Amino acid sequence: MIGLEEFRSLLLSQSMELRPESVPLSEAAGRFPTEPVASPVDLPPVDGSVKKGRYLKAGIDFIPCGRLGPVEIAGLAAAGIRRVMVRRIVNTGFVTVGRDGERHELSGEVRQKDEQLKPSGHMLSALLGGAGAWPVDYGILPEGISVRAAVEKGLEECPVFILTGADPAELREFLAAPGRELLCDGVDLEGAEGLLFGRVLDEGGASAGFLFAFPPGAVAAFLFFHLFVRPFLYSLNGGEDPGILLRCPLAESLDGSGVSLTRTRPVSVRLRPASDGFLRAEVLNIEGPDHVSGLIGVDGCGLLKPRSGGEQAEDHVDVLLLR
Repeated sequence: MIGLEEFRSLLLSQSMELRPESVPLSEAAGRFPTEPVASPVDLPPVDGSVKKGRYLKAGIDFIPCGRLGPVEIAGLAAAGIRRVMVRRIVNTGFVTVGRDGERHELSGEVRQKDEQLKPSGHMLSALLGGAGAWPVDYGILPEGISVRAAVEKGLEECPVFILTGADPAELREFLAAPGRELLCDGVDLEGAEGLLFGRVLDEGGASAGFLFAFPPGAVAAFLFFHLFVRPFLYSLNGGEDPGILLRCPLAESLDGSGVSLTRTRPVSVRLRPASDGFLRAEVLNIEGPDHVSGLIGVDGCGLLKPRSGGEQAEDHVDVLLLR
C-alpha cells in the first residue's frame, strides 16, 4: 500500500506512445497538441507602435500542450492556423462487475432488449469524454464470463481499462503473469485499500496498456476518477493535471456524525458562500449509502484527515475542485 501523493506521482511517471495525427481546427476541441503551438503572425495584428493588452510576437509559443478548450481554439483561429497536430485519442474501456452497477427495475417499467440502466457506467462514460478520452462501455460483466477474460479483451482493444467491483485477488493473479506488472496494490485512503493499478508490456518492455481496478460503488468511482484517472489521462497526452486544490473551512462539525477516521477519507463536498462572503465546504452524504445520489450538487473532492476529536466547523480541509 502506498500513499496518495506517491501514487499520483507514480501515475504521472507513466508513458505510452500515442500516434500523432493532423486534424482540422473544427475537430481539434478537446484534443491535445503534440507540442506547443507558435503563432505565425503577431497577435493582435495591429499596426503602429502602441498596443494595449497582451501582445504576442510571431514565432512565440502561445498554445501549450494541454487540452484545447474554447479559448485555445479561438486563439488558433485568430492566428490563421487551420490544422493542428494532436495525439491520438486514448480509447478507455470500463466494465462493472456484479449487479452493483445497474438500477433496479421499476414496477411496470418496459425496457428494450439487452438495455442496461447503469448509473456508474453512464457516469464513467461522461467523465472519460470530459477528460479527452474515448469511452468504450463494456457494460456489466455477464454471468459466466471471468474477470480475467474481460480484462484480456478490454486491454486488447483499449490502452486503458477500468474495472469497478472486481475481486482484487483475481486481478493480482492476472498481473502476476509474464509481460504484466502490478504497480500499486492499495492506496492509503479510506475505501482505497483494494484499489489496484497495473500495466501490460509489449515485447520491447514498453507499456502497452494500463489497468485500474476500483472498489464497488458510484461515489468511489467518481472520486477516484478525479483523484487518479483524470490526471493520468492528461499526463499520457502531455498535459498537466487540470485539478485545482484549495483549502476551505468546513461548514459544520462532523464529530457528532459517528465518523471515526484511521486514515484520510475522500468525500464529496459542495461549496457554499458563508455570511462573510468566503466559501465553506459542506460534506455530502457522510453517513449515507455509497450511491450516486450522494454526488448530486458536488463541487469537489474533500480529503478528511484523521484527527483527535473529529472535524470541527471552520477546520480547514483540502478540496480538489472537480469543475
